[in-house]
Amino acid sequence: MKVCDRRAISAGMAILMLLSFATATTVVAQSLFEVESIDLTVYRDGLVHVTQTIIVDELAPDITLPLLSASVENVIVLDESQLVVDYEINGGNLTVFTLGAERVLVEYDTIALTEKEAEVWTLVADNPYTLTAFLPQNATVVYLSSMPTAIDTSGTGIKLSLYPGQWEISYVLPLLPDDGTEDNGAPWTTFPLEYLIIAIAAVTAVVLSVILIIRRRKGPNVKKTVKAYPQLKKEDKDVIAFLAEKGGQAFEAEIRERFPDMPRTSLWRLVRRLERLEIVEVKKIGLENQVQLK
Repeated sequence: MKVCDRRAISAGMAILMLLSFATATTVVAQSLFEVESIDLTVYRDGLVHVTQTIIVDELAPDITLPLLSASVENVIVLDESQLVVDYEINGGNLTVFTLGAERVLVEYDTIALTEKEAEVWTLVADNPYTLTAFLPQNATVVYLSSMPTAIDTSGTGIKLSLYPGQWEISYVLPLLPDDGTEDNGAPWTTFPLEYLIIAIAAVTAVVLSVILIIRRRKGPNVKKTVKAYPQLKKEDKDVIAFLAEKGGQAFEAEIRERFPDMPRTSLWRLVRRLERLEIVEVKKIGLENQVQLK
């Protein structure tokens, strides 16, 4: 009996030591970073843009954090100096090589968090952290699986503060105007007729000037490109027009200089979007990227 008791005691102590070691390892891993904020921006077409701000132990060689979806694209990771940080995606986890960084910004797009049935969209999220969800412009919420910690409807959009857990948020969207104008976040206003005539004349003059410049330089046909891709946003068209003015190609640094108000990450995603649409191609020349119209 004594031998059996000793063996049982030894086995119990071994199990306790293993559990203590596993717990200590988990605590150490979690202490390597702290999620400061997570924002979900939901667009009309169901695309969700995820932005995460993470405080990192600068001595940690890397951190691993869960993605909100295993299907992501347009991933970009920047440190506090807005420098690109290397990363790897393993299934539903993102490993960021953060050695020396104190704060990391992670951004990516996914279409796996939303689904549509008839006219009702549903955002489905299983989030391990507190996050903020921004629904599309003028959305109307029709179902909430739980009550958010805060709901902000001060603007034309809805901002929801969600605690960790599983969420289902259903909403409907108003129809776009008959002319297909995309909802860009600005409220609709009415202008006097004379202002409208002046605006049309000014826009016509600008368009004619651009056409004359393009024809004079014999550059790419911007009008044809824009017509072929009606889903292009205003900033997409502006960048395409600038590339045409530059003879069809320009370095990313030149584009950033031409559009100083556009954040670096937004420009990065814009160029990648045009690349996916096969409107431009990106070539590495030295240490810089050259964007060229196809």
